Amino acid sequence: MFQDPNHPDVQQLAAHHDAGTHATIPPEQAADAVQAFHQQADPQMVQQVTDEHYEQMTAAQLQATAQQFHDKIATVATSSPEAAQLARIDPASATPQQVSAMHRFLSTQHPELMRDVLLAGGAIAVGALAAFAARRYLRSHGR
Repeated sequence: MFQDPNHPDVQQLAAHHDAGTHATIPPEQAADAVQAFHQQADPQMVQQVTDEHYEQMTAAQLQATAQQFHDKIATVATSSPEAAQLARIDPASATPQQVSAMHRFLSTQHPELMRDVLLAGGAIAVGALAAFAARRYLRSHGR
């Protein structure tokens, strides 16, 4: 999907972004799109998109998202030094950069846990992230 700017799903997600209708994207579809973005898009773009996504959140949204990530990371905290370090982040005071780091860790090291967070809905705003990723992907291809 994120290897072809003409892919209809990418076009549709970007259209949702432009129209402000990302909340209407079914959670399963949005989660699939976010996972495809993680797997197929340039890693630098993935980092830029996730960083910007969390920078745009309100403090309450960011805190709730940090809590969701923290809960999942805590289940694997003994698996690596990075997991242990991320598990020590206080969700109540997490910065957008810390939340983005938690996001990238789960998406690369524990995609099954990331999918759980994406489908849990609410805080992460999976539809918004999927639509934003699609729009940024298309812009990077001059569209």
